[in-house]
Formats: sequence, structure tokens, C-alpha cells
Amino acid sequence: MTWLIHFPKGLSVKFALTITAVVAGVAFTIGAVIVTLDWQRFQGELENKALLLAHSVAVTAPEDILQSDYWSLYKSLKNMANQIPGGMHDTRILTGMVLDPSGIVLAHLSPNDNPLGMPPVRSSKFETRLFAAASEVRRPAILRSRIGEGGFLEGVVPIFSDEKLLGIVRVRLSYKELYLKTQRSALVIIGLTLALVVLGSLLGAAISRRMIKPLAAMTEGMEAVGRGELNNIDPILVNNDDELGRLAATFNKMAKEMVEKKSLEEQIAVSEKLVALGRISAGVAHEVNNPLAGMMNCIDTLKKHPDDPKLVERYLPLLDKGLNRIKNIVESLLIELRIEESEGTDNSTSLEDLRGIVESEINGRNIDFVWDNHMGEDVLINRRRVQQIVLNLLKNSIQAVPDCGVVKFRTFRDGDCVILEVSDNGPGIPAEYRNQLFDPFFTTKANGTGLGLWIVYRLVESMRGVIEVESEVGSGTQFQITLPAVEVST
Repeated sequence: MTWLIHFPKGLSVKFALTITAVVAGVAFTIGAVIVTLDWQRFQGELENKALLLAHSVAVTAPEDILQSDYWSLYKSLKNMANQIPGGMHDTRILTGMVLDPSGIVLAHLSPNDNPLGMPPVRSSKFETRLFAAASEVRRPAILRSRIGEGGFLEGVVPIFSDEKLLGIVRVRLSYKELYLKTQRSALVIIGLTLALVVLGSLLGAAISRRMIKPLAAMTEGMEAVGRGELNNIDPILVNNDDELGRLAATFNKMAKEMVEKKSLEEQIAVSEKLVALGRISAGVAHEVNNPLAGMMNCIDTLKKHPDDPKLVERYLPLLDKGLNRIKNIVESLLIELRIEESEGTDNSTSLEDLRGIVESEINGRNIDFVWDNHMGEDVLINRRRVQQIVLNLLKNSIQAVPDCGVVKFRTFRDGDCVILEVSDNGPGIPAEYRNQLFDPFFTTKANGTGLGLWIVYRLVESMRGVIEVESEVGSGTQFQITLPAVEVST
């Protein structure tokens, strides 16, 4: 079984946890230093006690040793054990002894286990090493065992008379009291650390809440901006003149400017639509009015001479031509409106549906048609819009190239964009026409409506794309369209 640990992602939680971790780390470090210093202080006091106790015996020991008064030596050890100098009643004496220079017991607090005239009992290798170290001491010294509740230290003081070594005094004190004192200090420090951690957590939560509240409001505001919901951005209350207050004030100013900008953009968009509608209306009126005027003249003449077959034969084709032109204009506008409003998406394989249509458009002409679709199936496109763009451009190229001409269609992926290219080796576009290419009703064809490239431009613009034209008279033309790529979700 796999266990997944989900860490908090909110900045307020992270900030509070960071403050808590910092407080806990500082408190733990300070606590460790204090415990270490207490241990060193308590150990120093215990060492001084051991030396003081050993000195209290060594002071009277020379006379007793010289007189071989071993009973007095033993009494000195017992008095030391029963009445610890300096009122140090919390000190536990494990053992005490007086040895001659060769390590023979002269007096011992445990005479039954360590009889007079014999070396002291050494129950382990450590005791043997400790005995050898004590035998070599010529000035007051401290010998130590392991640290812990069962550990100990010894105060060792040599006994001299007229610079002659008479023996040594060994007093062994338990580490237990030292260990317990340090343990109590550590528990106090741990308690204080936990209290500081709790206070740090509460402080961190309060500070992070104050700091993150305006940031959270800004985040919600920016998300609303991303969704285009500028009217849902509430101003952030500015309470202080610190960095957060200035940041909130700047955000409020930015939000206000964005709302004003959006309102201005909407007004401009409406104005542009009205201008475009006016241009289209004027163009439609002009393009429809011309054939209508001719058709009205034809009808008026036919009314006056209804029985003249020559006039009927002459004017009927003109009427048919005028009606077809009006029909083509209306159909083109209707197609553009329907396709521009379409939102259906499909992968790039839908472009393959156009291949047969374009080949039928060639209609047996001697044209080399190259189809190179490398977009891939992992990209979504607006099927109807892209198909209409490609179809319009390919039709223009097919109509422009002479026999034995070449028309190429290529698609590929370039990073976050999709590239569509339509090129031909036709006559090219004269420089004086290039600024008018995408104007509605501009055409150089005898029977053209001038709406094909205008529709292409509108569709590319509706998909936030870019269309570029490269053309040279006599060498051909290339249209390149760049559209944002949309990944197929899996």
C-alpha cells in the first residue's frame, strides 16, 4: 500500500508553519545550550566536591600513616562519608579509600570487601585501568567513567610528607544526582520550548492572517481578471501605510484602471463593429445596386417591348448574370456569419476532408497539387473555421496559377502554435494591391465577389491568429497563418 502525504499549499499555512519551525528551532537550540551549560556547571560542582572530600581526608592522613594508625584513617573516611563538608547532602559517595604508593589498601569504606593490606577489588578492566591511573597521580586530579545515571567520577589527592609520597586518597561520587539535575533542567527547557512553539504558532497564524488576507484578495482579483470578470473585483481595504498597504493600494489602482480599460475596449470594439458594419453595408449596397440598376433597365426595356424576341434573347443573360452576382454576395456573407459563430472543435485529421474537395476543384487541369499535413492528432482546431480558411486560400491559388503550375498546402506544429501555409507559383500580387487584399469587395477577378480573403482575415482574427502574405510578381504567393495550439486532453 502506498501512502501519499499531502503538504499544505496555502501561503498562510506555510508562513505559520515557517514561523513555528523557526521559533521551535531557536528554542531548541537555546534549550540545548542551556542544558549543556547546566551539565558543565553541575559537573564542575561535583568535581569540586570530590576534591574537597578527598582533601578533607588527606589533611590528617600523613600522621596516621606514619604512625600506622589505620583505624584513625578509617574513622576519617567514615566521618567524611557521614558529614560531608559544606553541607553537600545531595551528594552520593559510592566509595572511598586510602592506598599506599604501591596500591595496597590502608583504609576503605567497605573493609569487608577490601581488607587491609590487600589491593582493592577490581571487578572489571575499566576498574583496573582506573586503579593504574590513580596510582600515577601526583597532584589532585579527577577521573571519570561513562556519562549517565550509573556513572561516577573520582577525586584523587596524593598524600605527601616532606615531599615523600605516602599514599593517595580516592573518593568516588555518583553521577546520579548530576544526571537527575540535568534531566530536570532538560524537562523544564522542553516545557518552555513547547510553550514557545505554541505561542509562535499562534503568533505566526495571526501575522500570516494579517499578511495573507490582502494577498488572498489580490489573488482572487487576478483570477477574476483571468476570467474576464473585472466587475467582480472588490477593492482591498488599506489599513496601514506599510509595504502591504502600499501593495494593496497599488492593486486597487490597477484594478480600477483595468475596469476602465475594459470599458474603453468594449466601447472601441462596439465602435469598430459599427464601422465595419457600415463598411459592409455600404459595400453590399454598392455591389448589389450595380447589377440591380442594370437589371431594372433590362426589365423596363422588356416591359416596353415584350414581343421583341431579340431583346429577350439579349437581356435574359444579363438578368441571370446580375441575379447570380447578388446570390453569390449574399451566400458569401451568410457563410462568413455562420462559420464565424461556429465553436465546434476536432483534431487536425478533419483537414483531410478538404483534400478531395480541392482535387475536384482542380477539375483535371495540369496542376501539381502538394498536400503536406504534419499537424498531428494531438492538436484541436476549430474545424469549420480552419476548413473554410484553407479552402478559400487553395481556391484562390488554383484560380491564380496557369497550367503546369504548383499549389502547395503545408501544416506543422511550432511550439505553442499551429502553422498553415498555402503557396503557389502563380503571377503574384502587385505591390499596389497588397494593402487592399483583405478589404471586403476588393477583387481583381472578373467574376469575383471580393469576400474570400476578407472572410479568411475575419476567421483568423476570431481565433486570435496572425496571417502573413509574401508575394513577388512573376514568382508566386505564400499565405502563412499562425494559430494558437490547443492540446487534446487525455
